[in-house]
Amino acid sequence: MKNFKLLIFISFIGILSSCISVKKLTYLQDTDEPLEVDTAGYQMLKRNYYKIQKNDMLSVQIRSLNPEVDTYFSIGRSTNDNMNVGQNQGSSQLYFNGYSVDPFGNIDIPVLSKIYVEGLSINEVQNLLIEKLSVFFDTQSLFVKVQLSGIKFTVIGEVSGGQYYLYQNEANILEAIALAGDIDVFGKKTEVQIIRQHPQGVKYYEIDLTSKAVVNNPMYFIQPNDIINVKPMKQKTWGVGETGVQTFLTFASLITTTAALVVLIQSFSN
Repeated sequence: MKNFKLLIFISFIGILSSCISVKKLTYLQDTDEPLEVDTAGYQMLKRNYYKIQKNDMLSVQIRSLNPEVDTYFSIGRSTNDNMNVGQNQGSSQLYFNGYSVDPFGNIDIPVLSKIYVEGLSINEVQNLLIEKLSVFFDTQSLFVKVQLSGIKFTVIGEVSGGQYYLYQNEANILEAIALAGDIDVFGKKTEVQIIRQHPQGVKYYEIDLTSKAVVNNPMYFIQPNDIINVKPMKQKTWGVGETGVQTFLTFASLITTTAALVVLIQSFSN
């Protein structure tokens, strides 16, 4: 009987330790960590503006009031005029009609030939094109616009994983997670890993999505080619239920089975 009571006590402790608390499940909670806010009370955002890398695909629009000049830069026209045709189709159009950054960091623009853009921001590339075009054309009659061909990112781990595209200039990690179907119950929101490519190599970052302080983190905004890795909680490997009731039923079944085994052993002993 003493052993049976001990088993019940251990099982009770196991139930308590295996339950997933609300704090581990809720996004953007209040935190003891001081938040960075401005004088009007708005939480500050920190942006790391993306720098162009090799193999990036750029959408470049160069237009003119002069039809003859306009024909020089007709490449990519259908791509930019039809950005709302759907993610997969838009992505394929950008692949065939956009300007790819070659292994040497250049894009090849008609008339201008190869231009080195690696390490530049989108605005810097746009200003550079205007400067190059001013040698050949009156830039006052030209319209120049440079954009990334959307934000491609990958989500893996405790979430509906896959590769996704967002056709916008900026996106935060909560938008990315939402597009992937949200983190499941056993996903560790406190240590979401971001694997980011840099010209020098790959770096690993971790952010806590349960804290409001994440908004102040530069990693709050994702960048093209990011990999978001949602790690599992320990409870998943324990094989317990997703809710307290499911966990209780799991341990109750274990206790019942063990008690029956103890009774059976004792009956044979007697």
